Amino acid sequence: MDQHCHGYAGVDFATAPVPAVRDAVRELTLNGVTRVVASLPTMPRGETLAAVRRLAPLVREDLLAGLHLEGPFLATSRCGAHRTEDLQDPADAEAQRWLGETLQAGRVGGDQTIVAMTYAPELPGAEHVEAALAAHGVLPSPGHTDATAAQLGHALDRLAQWTVQTDRTEARGNRGQMGRMGSDDPKDSDRTPAVTHLFNAMRGFHHREPGPVPQLLRAAAAGRLRVELIADGHHVDRGVVADLLELLPAAVCVVSDASAATGAPAGTYTLGGARIEAGNAAGLEIGGTASDGAPLLTGTAILASGSVPLDGALRNLLHWGVPLPVALASVSTTPARTLPVHRRNPGWVEWFTDPETGQIDPGRPTVGAS
Repeated sequence: MDQHCHGYAGVDFATAPVPAVRDAVRELTLNGVTRVVASLPTMPRGETLAAVRRLAPLVREDLLAGLHLEGPFLATSRCGAHRTEDLQDPADAEAQRWLGETLQAGRVGGDQTIVAMTYAPELPGAEHVEAALAAHGVLPSPGHTDATAAQLGHALDRLAQWTVQTDRTEARGNRGQMGRMGSDDPKDSDRTPAVTHLFNAMRGFHHREPGPVPQLLRAAAAGRLRVELIADGHHVDRGVVADLLELLPAAVCVVSDASAATGAPAGTYTLGGARIEAGNAAGLEIGGTASDGAPLLTGTAILASGSVPLDGALRNLLHWGVPLPVALASVSTTPARTLPVHRRNPGWVEWFTDPETGQIDPGRPTVGAS
């Protein structure tokens, strides 16, 4: 299951017509990725709202596992490939009304199709975003943040306090104002927020100015958070990926952060309202070519998405020495905790391995099998 995927093979989920989205998801399924959360980058308000309305029915029909809003409440200094002109102020009343309308648009037949939203928790007014997300059962995902250690700590305290308050209120049979961090199904109690691509697009660690990373890792170790890692060999050092999977095997979600440029020939593609280019960096860890390089924001050296789909990330993990059970959990059961329990069944894929070369390939998927 890929909980952070913007598109694949020339198709940008945020802007492509529904038939193209179906084709891209079908291609990913044939590669063994049977559950895909469509991630929407920061775009103008109306375009994001239109994308949610277009894609939400695909979640209801079980083609997509859910929707993820990456922005628009991001730190300007850490926005990466997201366009600064489309970022919004969480303290702005109009932005708050837009958020409420967008979350409501994500509800189809009483089911919330938006599963997570990336936001910078240090921004003034971030507590309004957290409250709106909690009320709709959407997980708040810290990311694209310039938070100091203190600011991140305050945010984690807010989230923990709200979860406790909600649980106490519901225990008395009266739903709290904050809603709950999961859904109305008590079996969803293991849903925990996932930090958006840890290390990337956030303040770095320094021994005298630690920033958010140590607190995020501490919270993950305590079971309060999970953390995304992009395992394409470009975004995060392979040794760091392997070490975190060894230290926090139950908390790491390996994601692709793939885009229309991933798995596509060298050229220019769309990521929401941004233009990105494929074929700018070194190839895959295993048998790659120049066209497999990490896509970049056009005209810059800014990484704009992952260089491999999730099946390629799994191959990388095994090549880097991550034990098979740990690697499999990081691309399946751990990210599945982002979803409401009724949308977690991924089906089964039989994978074949070559004991001589170590190459692994998926066989025929049986989506929805029990």
